[in-house]
Amino acid sequence: MQLLFLFLVFFPIATLSTELVLYQQCEKNFTEKYNMLQTNINNILLDMVATSSLNGYAISSYASDSYKPAIYGVTRCQGDVSRQTCSECITSAAQQIRSACPNAAQARGWYEHCYLHYDTENFIGKLDKAVAYLSYSFERSANLTDVQRAAGELLEEVSEATASGSEKFGYGESYVDESLTVYGMAQCTRDLGERACSDCLDYAFRYVSFYCGTQTGCRVIGGGCEVRFEIYKFLFLGDSTIGAPAPAPSIVAHN
Repeated sequence: MQLLFLFLVFFPIATLSTELVLYQQCEKNFTEKYNMLQTNINNILLDMVATSSLNGYAISSYASDSYKPAIYGVTRCQGDVSRQTCSECITSAAQQIRSACPNAAQARGWYEHCYLHYDTENFIGKLDKAVAYLSYSFERSANLTDVQRAAGELLEEVSEATASGSEKFGYGESYVDESLTVYGMAQCTRDLGERACSDCLDYAFRYVSFYCGTQTGCRVIGGGCEVRFEIYKFLFLGDSTIGAPAPAPSIVAHN
């Protein structure tokens, strides 16, 4: 308990708010006597918070000279949120994951606006098919068939743009008719290459197809990636192309 208390005291506090927890997973429990492992985990979390606050993501590793193995870590903030929101989310996530997993050598946390993962095994750049969270919309539409077709085509285009993009984040919209538009997004952690990102999104899309075949919105969040579509605007993109008039039936953008 003392180690956790010191960690919270010296952790950079970006906000007093608590990020909504979607799911947390603790694995590889170790005994409290391994104080150096605790220290290494704390240090990589500090690094991931600082790096995420600057870049919107982190790909980190840490090893002290006196203790092996190294600790590896990755974060992902939703690509449309501000750096401040990202910083607040990762700071809260780091605090919550240490509270939930005080003696875990591997931990993953999925939150409303971000994702955090650390492990003693080097997982960086490797495909992660874990799916931790799925939600779908109960909104009704008389054009469900058209919504499903538009969503499928849009997510396929957005996923391709995401996998090939440098920031591994893509979004778009598809006009179904004058009164109905489908919005979609896809994102991968930045450590994944194009092939791994594409495979992860394909796997997530299978969940969308299987569980959300009669829905007007769906969100699937996994370890390496996430996908989502809705018939309302759900991204924080200010005056970006989402929601703006377009001459073509669909728009896809990526960073």
